[in-house]
Amino acid sequence: MTLPSRSIAVRLVFWLFLWTTVVMVSVGGILYHGIGKMLMSSVDRTLHSKLQIITGLLHEENGKVVLELSEIIAGEYVIPRSGHYYKVTAGNDLLAASPSLANDDFDFSAPPNAASANRLGESTFTGTGPAGEPVRVLRYQHAAFGKTFTITLGESLVDSYRGVAAYKGFLQLVVSLSILFLCAIAWWIISRTLRPLKAFSATIERITDKNLSERIDAKATAKELATLASSFNSLLDRLHLVFESQKRLVADASHELKTPLSVIRTQCDVISLRARSPEEYVEAVQTISSYACKMTRLINDLLSLARLDSGFISTQVLTPVSLRECFDEAIGTLRQLAREKEVRISSSVDGTFFVMATKASLVEAFKNLLENCVRYNRDGGAVTVSALREGKQVVLTISDTGMGIAAPDMEKIFERFYRAPAVQGVEGTGLGLSIVKAVIEALSGKITVQSEPGSGSRFSITLPLAYPDQTNLPAES
Repeated sequence: MTLPSRSIAVRLVFWLFLWTTVVMVSVGGILYHGIGKMLMSSVDRTLHSKLQIITGLLHEENGKVVLELSEIIAGEYVIPRSGHYYKVTAGNDLLAASPSLANDDFDFSAPPNAASANRLGESTFTGTGPAGEPVRVLRYQHAAFGKTFTITLGESLVDSYRGVAAYKGFLQLVVSLSILFLCAIAWWIISRTLRPLKAFSATIERITDKNLSERIDAKATAKELATLASSFNSLLDRLHLVFESQKRLVADASHELKTPLSVIRTQCDVISLRARSPEEYVEAVQTISSYACKMTRLINDLLSLARLDSGFISTQVLTPVSLRECFDEAIGTLRQLAREKEVRISSSVDGTFFVMATKASLVEAFKNLLENCVRYNRDGGAVTVSALREGKQVVLTISDTGMGIAAPDMEKIFERFYRAPAVQGVEGTGLGLSIVKAVIEALSGKITVQSEPGSGSRFSITLPLAYPDQTNLPAES
């Protein structure tokens, strides 16, 4: 069934109207048929009472059977076609007939299959009277005085049918008014009940990106909407964090790009003032190149974050990737930096660990993490990588012997553009660990860090294994 509207109120009133109509009409029909049967039963009882009187008044005088009705009893049978009839016959001989028949030859005939036998020698049916009116007829075979008498009694059903028709009209009126009244009451109740939902909707409509700090009071709203309000508030909290993060990203990116652009512009302006020596031109070009490299790295990191925020990994086809190959490739890109810092990088990850990922994203995450471990390490320090299986997961541990991370900075190091005060003088964009965390979480993993200033840091990465049962391992390339 197609509902008439998508409105909740209209749907509720529609279903209430439908089922109220079904119930009321059913009850009305039952009452209507019940009243009809009661009236018919009452007429049948009246006929039986009169039958007992007539059979009791049959007597024999001078060898003849006669029927004498008293004045009181005969009164209703005297008026022609009064609706009260009787007829007594003995075989083909008419013994007595009520004056109301107005025609002694008239006989009540039953419609085909209409007669119903109640007891031996008795039948009851609805026939047609002398005036063409419906008549309830009782016919009884009475044996007395050595003869068999057929006693036929009739009662008009005109008044009964009129009463039933009047009751039917009354029922139709009551049922119709009751349905309309109940629907009106239901509409009023539903409208008042849905007011909190309208207020809830109005509050939502007022919330934009300009006032994301506004919240719905879950305690003040209806109990049924409290859970929805709490969930919506949680959604607003997450959206607020995203918007604030985007604003901070734009502001931080602008600030980070402002300095190298200013240096490049200054160098260009200074060189263009007058002729310079070859050495000065080389120095200026090197300075410009250095800051251009910083800008390129910052822009590449921003692009990586933008791709991760847009769900880039979730749209890619993930394949089993060897962790050893990813670490080997990441370590290979950092050899020059490790030589400059005299930092030794060692990995004990074997070829049995595979995770579902995109190799390029995983290599980028490991490269950023290892680069942090090398860049903020002490000269002559070390970085070690190990892997341990825990159930259906692999736990990667990356440890360094660097300067460590202070306690207040532990919760912030994965934030974008955050750089601890202790590393402000070291080259970097503040986006590396943000990229690492985004990649690991996109692969259903997690990353944690433990550190102590002056003693180095230890990063732990947990990832689900592509082959938890260690079977059907692919050959490494």
